Amino acid sequence: MKLAVNYSPAAEQLVRERKINIDIFKCPDFSRDLIDQAESVKPNYIHFGLNAGRGQMDKVDWNTINELRSRTNTPYVNVHAVAFTKDYPDVDVFTKKPEDTERIVKAVVHDINMVAEQVGMENIILENVICRGEGENMLQPIIDPAALTEIVNQTGCGFLLDTAHARMTSMLLGLDVRKYISSLPLESIKELHITGIQADEKGRLRDSMPMTSEDWDIAAWVVQQIKDGTIPKPWVTALEYGGVGPKFEWRTDKEVLAEQVPMLSDLIAEEAQN
Repeated sequence: MKLAVNYSPAAEQLVRERKINIDIFKCPDFSRDLIDQAESVKPNYIHFGLNAGRGQMDKVDWNTINELRSRTNTPYVNVHAVAFTKDYPDVDVFTKKPEDTERIVKAVVHDINMVAEQVGMENIILENVICRGEGENMLQPIIDPAALTEIVNQTGCGFLLDTAHARMTSMLLGLDVRKYISSLPLESIKELHITGIQADEKGRLRDSMPMTSEDWDIAAWVVQQIKDGTIPKPWVTALEYGGVGPKFEWRTDKEVLAEQVPMLSDLIAEEAQN
């Protein structure tokens, strides 16, 4: 299992100074210059911004995606399973109607099948997103483990577990995070994302923050299951901290990276030794 971290100039500098040791950078798909820069230091792979469930896969530039995949040897095309409230104005956020869930699942499956026509189903992984509840932008059925399992079973795609997304969803909806994660389609896991959760000045939770003890507890619990063989071994575990652009630069602290990348590396190394 490889260790990755979000590419950032701070992470690059730490790698060059041999203060952190990673296998690969995780890069966004919007800048070839950034990919070139990351590649000058370490191999990198692409995390794509595709959303399955919006009916917009026919607008995707597949030539660019295939070119980036080939250039970086990115093994999987990730898609986020989404059900935005604006796409379902007639549906309550907490709907329990089977027909609503069926409609959402059908939309996501349709889009994944379209992706499969371009890259092959065996090369697709589906990522769990965040549901914040009433007044927010994501419907609850799309984070329901049964719905996500149905999507994976219908399509045959893989699964990308984002522990921060699972923690935030559980905290905001009052779920037991371990039970929630355990109910996800982990038997199909191919990639693992780990990062911290913290509240902003208004108390709103956000991810891609420094890891806290609670975040480490969940990370260690998931890795232990990988060690035990309960969960298949993902090809990569990525620390999703730091990055580029206005959304991430302000929360990219070199000292945090210098401390927490080795901590995750040790956690993964412990798994690898068993």
